[in-house]
Amino acid sequence: MMNRWLLILLTLIYLLFAKNSYAQTATLETKVNQVLTQEGLVGVSWALVDGDKSTLGASGLSNQREQTKLTTQHKTHVGSITKTVMATGVLALVSAGKLQLESKVSDILPMLELVNPWRETDPVTVAHLLDHTAGIQDARFWHLVNTQAQVDSPLATVFLKDTDLLEVKVRPGSQFAYSNLGYNLLAMVIEAVTAQRYEDALQHYLLKPLKMSDSTMAFTSQAGPFKDERLTYGHLDHGQLFAAVPSYLRAAGQFTTTVADMEKFIRFLLGNGVQDGKVVVDAELLAQMGQPAEVAAYQAGLHMGGSKGLWRRDRNQTLGLCHGGNTAGFKGMLCLYPEQDKAFFVMANTDSETANYELLNKLMVEELQVASPEPITVQAYDASDWYGWYAPTIYRYGKFTYLDKIFSTYVLKPRGEQLVFGSAQSADYVLSSLGNGLYAQQQRVSPSHILMRSADGTPMISNGFNTYKMVDKLGVIGLGLSLALGLSGALYILLYGGYVFVARFSKLTKEPLAIAFTMYLAYLLCVPFFINQSFIHIGDINAASVLLAFASVFAPVVCVIACVVHIRQKQASTLSLLALVAFVQWMVVMGFWGLIPLTLWNV
Repeated sequence: MMNRWLLILLTLIYLLFAKNSYAQTATLETKVNQVLTQEGLVGVSWALVDGDKSTLGASGLSNQREQTKLTTQHKTHVGSITKTVMATGVLALVSAGKLQLESKVSDILPMLELVNPWRETDPVTVAHLLDHTAGIQDARFWHLVNTQAQVDSPLATVFLKDTDLLEVKVRPGSQFAYSNLGYNLLAMVIEAVTAQRYEDALQHYLLKPLKMSDSTMAFTSQAGPFKDERLTYGHLDHGQLFAAVPSYLRAAGQFTTTVADMEKFIRFLLGNGVQDGKVVVDAELLAQMGQPAEVAAYQAGLHMGGSKGLWRRDRNQTLGLCHGGNTAGFKGMLCLYPEQDKAFFVMANTDSETANYELLNKLMVEELQVASPEPITVQAYDASDWYGWYAPTIYRYGKFTYLDKIFSTYVLKPRGEQLVFGSAQSADYVLSSLGNGLYAQQQRVSPSHILMRSADGTPMISNGFNTYKMVDKLGVIGLGLSLALGLSGALYILLYGGYVFVARFSKLTKEPLAIAFTMYLAYLLCVPFFINQSFIHIGDINAASVLLAFASVFAPVVCVIACVVHIRQKQASTLSLLALVAFVQWMVVMGFWGLIPLTLWNV
């Protein structure tokens, strides 16, 4: 009789806890569904780790067109979270004695000549590539958007068109500068020391030992010869399906996995580097992941940044070791909180320009009940020497440096007892002083910025991930004024020139503004071709891009001709001549910065 009542009691306890567990899961799913609807996302999958407990989940659709439900069995692309896997694989190779972090890249890859002014004292090492501190640029436009890349395109292809990509812009090890190219170089290093494709080497040294059997560094797609039936579709805005295509920068963002495999990966990162009694990654190396590299900002006192595939991320009142991922059709986040033995991976199969993905991260943090650090204390600091204009020390996309100089130049100014740091294309960062040059951005729980000086004494400001140096504002204002005049001239030619073109078409060759207006007809030729092709073709040599390159050259040429015709007609309007000159000077500036001709397949 006693056994019977004990069995009933145990059953009731089980049902009670099972019901509560289900309620918690359902609550999270309900919240995720609310975000899906609110932000226009198609589907989301996640893995939560909290001590010994793991939770896998999925909500929404894997294919919006066919209304297929997304499940935890579906595979996903993870974008730049690939770099965390790559970095862990490199540490596995180091632990296996195949590689050393201090090894010079030039010794391993002698066929690529890194142009490093500091090579005698500060050569680029494997560690620099891992930590994004090699001082090289990020990528080119054509690396990211094209259909010419093949699954076996040589990793060195990205450097063939532009040797500037191998130029070291700042002293190696001195600054964090995010670089997809650096991870392509890292993959080349792996291939050189293992005599294998890097995909196969990482499968052997990392994925297989971790039993991540549903994961691969090899290319997979939702359609075509490399189709994987379990791979969820990526979606663009408005639910448009996108099937993955090969990338020249595959080492920086090509990885397919499941939430179950990511749970295994997370547990390994939270552990001691041992799997099934065998050391996969040395514990000391594993502990270095996410610890800020000792760059100049770190040495000055800002312990923000990251290393070896993870970054310190201050969001949602928590401080974690994280890496985000974004590729066509997908966007997500991986975050670890080692001190609390908690972590999450979340991935949306929608790449939206307007969605607030931080809402998903916040839901995961709340579900895990991640504790916040102690509040920071505000202290006064005299920052008057740092008031002024700032530009990045490294421009990530070389051919767009001209635009970055105008729109990515920041201004640091006081606002009461706080500082404001903002640019033309970003919201202002309001910073509160913590003393000794350290500042905290609003809604942050740790120091986020530091004021420091370069070796020559020039004021600088860094957030651990980007470093800015004070510049002469007159140069920036000059470029901005050139742009404003050029756009004003272009608008005048469009409106008044268009009127003249229509009203006096029979006298076209005698009307300077009508002649200049024909440049818009040249640009108009491109429009149907761009409209009728996917964005992934933008970086290809095709009718649309060739016509755009032609139009970008035709525009200044035809406006110079219009200027000559105008000058010969002494009675013509001075305002019209000024508009033409304003536009031509802008084209000259664009040409100086390499944007005329505008060859999308080479920028």
